[in-house]
Amino acid sequence: MNTACLASGTTGAGAGSAGAGAGGAGAGSAGSGSQAVAAPPAKPKPTSTIELVRQGAPEGTRVAPAELTVPGVELFALTDGKPVPDDEVAPVKVVGVVGGVGGKVVEGRELVRAAIEGKPDRRTLARVALWAAQDDGEVLDAPKTAEHRKAKVGPQAVARGALAFWVWTTDVPRTLERGKLDLTTGALDIAPLPVSHEVAINHAMTTLGSVSVARHEVAIRTLAAACNEARPRAALLAALGSHPRAKSRAAVADEVHRCGAAAVDPLISAMQHDRSPLVRRQAAMALGRIGDARARPALAKAARGDDGDLAWTASNALKKIP
Repeated sequence: MNTACLASGTTGAGAGSAGAGAGGAGAGSAGSGSQAVAAPPAKPKPTSTIELVRQGAPEGTRVAPAELTVPGVELFALTDGKPVPDDEVAPVKVVGVVGGVGGKVVEGRELVRAAIEGKPDRRTLARVALWAAQDDGEVLDAPKTAEHRKAKVGPQAVARGALAFWVWTTDVPRTLERGKLDLTTGALDIAPLPVSHEVAINHAMTTLGSVSVARHEVAIRTLAAACNEARPRAALLAALGSHPRAKSRAAVADEVHRCGAAAVDPLISAMQHDRSPLVRRQAAMALGRIGDARARPALAKAARGDDGDLAWTASNALKKIP
């Protein structure tokens, strides 16, 4: 959901007035053959901050107060009310209202900057920053495991204009990360602790197979970067063909070109048989990036097919194959 969409809830009346003026001009020239266009009815002024958010959110969005309290900012959790496929998770968005009923809806980094100005406690500020980044990690105040004790996990701290804090991810396996929030710009940087290459691959394989999807794409990139090795390559190609989540299969298709020739046959199969149009298109695009002539017959067939979007992508991919 973008800020412009949310902001439209506060400008509906102005848009309605402008539309009425345009309609009036059209009516005045009706004798010359033009027709007046009825202006859309103006939205009623919101009577509460939650109504302000609802007016600017897409139709069907569920809006509820968030559990955190930040001085000067009212926080709300937005959930898409549209049906979600079995292999997807309904995304949750956090926005804030600054200035009460007649105020402004803010999100993303603008929301974080508003929270910084409110001067909440450090833990609350860290949680707002994570929410704004749509990261569901847990902010730690103290160690919970031997790994945490070894890393010397402790409370949030401010140094050199930044809030530093520890994050324990909720994906599988749970890993420790270090967050750093710039208190001037509201920019958030989150980085995992350094681990050995073997551990990173093991974590990525486990994460990609888990139901927690927040870090699937990071796991896919980790495996793709090591695609010259048998284990990560096998994990990626298996996920391309059988991962239950369509967006994860599409992310694999987008990265698996790094595996080169080994990925050609699995990508051809995905382009021809995957039930998701997005995956089929990403597979065709990846075949073009690899540039292996073995893909030419399958791409040519797809370029002549009834799926217009796939045909267009396959046609472009063909041009990249020598």
